[in-house]
Amino acid sequence: MMKWIALLSIFLCSSAFAQTPSPDPIAVIRAQIMQHWFPAPQVNLNFAVSFDLDRDGRIIAQPVVAATSYDQGGSAESLKYAVLGAQPFLLLRPEDYESWKHVTTTFTRADKNSTDIYAFTKRDILGVATGMTAEAAKAAMAEKGCSVSSPKPTILECTNKGNKLVARVTEHMSPNVVTVISYIFQSGAPAQELVGLISAQFYTRPFNRIWHLSNSSTMELNQYSSEPRSANSPVPSWVLTINEPRFLDQDQDALADKQRAAAPPPKF
Repeated sequence: MMKWIALLSIFLCSSAFAQTPSPDPIAVIRAQIMQHWFPAPQVNLNFAVSFDLDRDGRIIAQPVVAATSYDQGGSAESLKYAVLGAQPFLLLRPEDYESWKHVTTTFTRADKNSTDIYAFTKRDILGVATGMTAEAAKAAMAEKGCSVSSPKPTILECTNKGNKLVARVTEHMSPNVVTVISYIFQSGAPAQELVGLISAQFYTRPFNRIWHLSNSSTMELNQYSSEPRSANSPVPSWVLTINEPRFLDQDQDALADKQRAAAPPPKF
């Protein structure tokens, strides 16, 4: 069990991200809460929030959430659910426990627009991230010491010890960029354990098995159906996929521009 955890940690963790200085713990906690809080457009209240955390980043007892004026729509209750749903809070250093064991902060609806709520979220697998150029993705794969191939012009593959990283790139943009990343690996761990491990490494909590890594990209965990379990391979295969569909939309726009440019001028 510990072996697959160590292997998955090596493949999913980004060394560049690991070297980033630890962010302010309260900023991390606020960003994680706002990933789960969806205030109604008419909510213009200030909310005072306080709660205590144990050393694992979990809330002790119940959070206290209060609106600064009359809260007719029960918005404070929805924020309370967001606080509870965001735990355990990640990226908190145990040695700094005294600085984050008690949290007192405020929230307004404007915080959702003025704050990058995904600022501390990891967004790559094996150093490959959506939006990266095809050349940069090849270089990132090569740095991991695995064999890189391109079975199709829009596909890059990197294989190492039976695990496969696949990047789909656009075809008509300049430069072409990565729009989908899939990592296929084997693990006999229950799905919920995998979800917890992945959440901890990407510093964000999932909605079911779907994580929001930014306003435009999501990540999803599924069993890899193209490799069914057998007597020779009893351990199931999983696929972790990061998807940013806006690049496919831009690619279609680029194709349309090329087709328009190639059309002969009309003659009258």
